[in-house]
Amino acid sequence: MSSVQQRVTDILARHIIVKDCAIGTVLTGSRRDILPDVLSVEARDRVVSMYEASIKAGATMLTTNTFLSDPLSLASCGVTYSCEEVVAAALSAVKEARERSGKDLLIAGSIGPSTRNISLAVDLTEDELRSSYRRLIEALHSNGADIFLVESITDMRNAEIAAEVCREVDPETPIIFSATLSKIGGLLASGRSVEKFVEDVEKFSPMAIGFNCSHGVKSVVDNIELLTRYTSLPTYVAPSAGIPDARGRYPETVKKHTETLRTAAERGLLSIVGGCCGTTAEYTHSVAMMARHYKPRK
Repeated sequence: MSSVQQRVTDILARHIIVKDCAIGTVLTGSRRDILPDVLSVEARDRVVSMYEASIKAGATMLTTNTFLSDPLSLASCGVTYSCEEVVAAALSAVKEARERSGKDLLIAGSIGPSTRNISLAVDLTEDELRSSYRRLIEALHSNGADIFLVESITDMRNAEIAAEVCREVDPETPIIFSATLSKIGGLLASGRSVEKFVEDVEKFSPMAIGFNCSHGVKSVVDNIELLTRYTSLPTYVAPSAGIPDARGRYPETVKKHTETLRTAAERGLLSIVGGCCGTTAEYTHSVAMMARHYKPRK
C-alpha cells in the first residue's frame, strides 16, 4: 500500500474527506471564452486565492486546475501553452496554498474526459489519445499530485486508457474514478449501467469510485446508493448545483446541496464528498460542517 493510500485509509477510518468546489465556476463563472486551466499561468494569484478560500471553508482534498490540460484538449481550445507549462503552474499554485495553510491536505490531479471522444472520433487513434494522456499524467506525477482523479467520465474507453497510463507512470499512485450520470437512473451519460461501470474500473484497483457533476445533487445521491450495492470501495460524491439556465445561473442552493448530501451521510454512504459545477467555497463550508457529524462509509 502506498503512503498516500495509507493516509487516505487512516483518514477514512475517522472522517469523511471534503473535496473542494468547482474550479471553473470560481475562476470564470459563466464565461466560455476562457479556459480555467490557463489562469494558473496567467492569473496565478487568483488561483492560489481560490484554493485558500476552499481550505478556509474546510476542504481537505484539493483538485488541480488541469481538467482540460491534456495536449489534445489544449489544442482544441486554441491554447498555445504546453501541457507541461499549464500543469506545472497548476501544481505550483495548489501547493503554495497548501503550504501557507500548514495543513496536511491531499492534492488530486484532475484528468478530465478530454475534448476528444475515442469511441466517436474518426480522426483519432488510441495511440494518439494515449500519448496525450501520458503527457498530462507524467506532468501531474512529476509535479507532486498525490492522487490521479479520472473524472467526468463519459467515454469509458477514454477513462480506461487514462487509467492504463496512470498505472504505467506510477503503479503506486491511487486512482479515483468519477463518472457523469444520465437523467435516467442507474445509467451513466454514455448509457452504460452503474453495475458495468464498477466492473470496468475495479480491475484498476481504485482508491474510490463515484460520480461528479451530472444533473444535480439528488441524481448523484440516488445513484451512489445504487453504486454501493456493487462495490465495497470508498465512494466519491461531487454533484453539480443543478443544470444552469440561459444566464448561467445554477438552481440548487447551498442548503439543498448540503441537506441532500446529508441524507447520504446519515445512511453511511459517503467517503469523499464535495461539489462540481455551480458550487463555491460557500457550498464547501456548508458540506464540511455537515460532514463532521457523520462517519465515513465502512
